[in-house]
Amino acid sequence: MASSSDGKRSLAFQVKTSRSAHRAKHYGREGFEWDVGASVIGKHSEQLWYALIDLRESNGVFAPRVFFVPSRWVAEFVKQDFTRYVYFLPVTAKEITEERWDLVTGYLNGEISAINWANDWPEHLLCKWGGTP
Repeated sequence: MASSSDGKRSLAFQVKTSRSAHRAKHYGREGFEWDVGASVIGKHSEQLWYALIDLRESNGVFAPRVFFVPSRWVAEFVKQDFTRYVYFLPVTAKEITEERWDLVTGYLNGEISAINWANDWPEHLLCKWGGTP
């Protein structure tokens, strides 16, 4: 959980980790993948975000990174008929999710751009694999 200093705005985070989340070619494209479980299906709120952690190594050095993703993206991607409940984040969405601590603080401060991001479905970045949410 995180909240603004006055306690008027808050965020709940679900944290998911993956060792080397990067996938060179999955769903026909490059991206990142995390196991999330069936409980994410259809469950989303503006105030629920995922902190998706890639526990990667780079040149022999432990170099984790975090991707912030609105729960709507996960809830709409993961389907009941999946044999394994995973969330796939296309590399095209990397820039708007990786290490975006500014979105966390912006949301807690009531910034419209961060609130809009939490409610948006940027189809042009998320749906290029041919699927639909």
